[in-house]
Amino acid sequence: MNVAERLVSQARQGRFLEVLPELLGLAERPGGNRNPVWEAAAAAIQILFWQDRFEEAADLTAMLIERDGPRGGELCDQSVPFRSAFLAAELHAGVPARPRLLAAAAAVPDGRRLGAELRWVADQLADHRVEELLPNPGDWGGPVKPLDGHSGTQFVDRDHHGLTAREKRLLWEALAWSNDFARADRLARESDEAPQQVAVCTWLAGWYATRGEIASGERMLLAAHERWWPSAKWDAVPDPPVLQPALRLVVTDRVREHYLTRPIGPEARSDRK
Repeated sequence: MNVAERLVSQARQGRFLEVLPELLGLAERPGGNRNPVWEAAAAAIQILFWQDRFEEAADLTAMLIERDGPRGGELCDQSVPFRSAFLAAELHAGVPARPRLLAAAAAVPDGRRLGAELRWVADQLADHRVEELLPNPGDWGGPVKPLDGHSGTQFVDRDHHGLTAREKRLLWEALAWSNDFARADRLARESDEAPQQVAVCTWLAGWYATRGEIASGERMLLAAHERWWPSAKWDAVPDPPVLQPALRLVVTDRVREHYLTRPIGPEARSDRK
């Protein structure tokens, strides 16, 4: 575990605001091993998102890629949260994303993932809304799609009390896949349960947000916090709730405080022992 990963683990203990200055300091370090530097930057960007410091997150991303991209290290194999930083700055701070995406891509050696991703996102902006290119977009308020073809379809009309944990997971996934909020809402209320999948909790939260049901959306985001697990060692905190405009409607003061001050992921599991 390098210094960045230690700091990220400390942040996930619920010390995000306390650890952020150290992460930023490491991210701005000009010399030494570069892997802890980009990992610290990635975690810091996520925390900055939760503080609505979107322009600062984009500036950090631009600086990092301009400085370290030409070196061709591990940074050039990444994508998130760096592409999100430029998009979020446009959506929430009014800073145009396309010029910065292309400038950053030009700093990355040809054939590397980061450059290709940044150029692809820049091209997509011509035909897509910014929020569609951010993590976990949802068709909140949109039509129900046919359930045909999903493995969870067979459980939709079954008594959910008799389903196994695996069958319940498939059922929830089927309802989210088909965008069937009415059934999912009924299931959540009748069972008094939240889905075990973070993505499904987030999908439901977005639906509640569009319907003005703030307390229900808040409940789903708090459930998502309890179920979240990092996808990488630098992954500090889930960022879709503060990136997606619909989800931001249910990021209440209580939700923001919970995400920034409570243990999450593996650190939450350790905290409960």
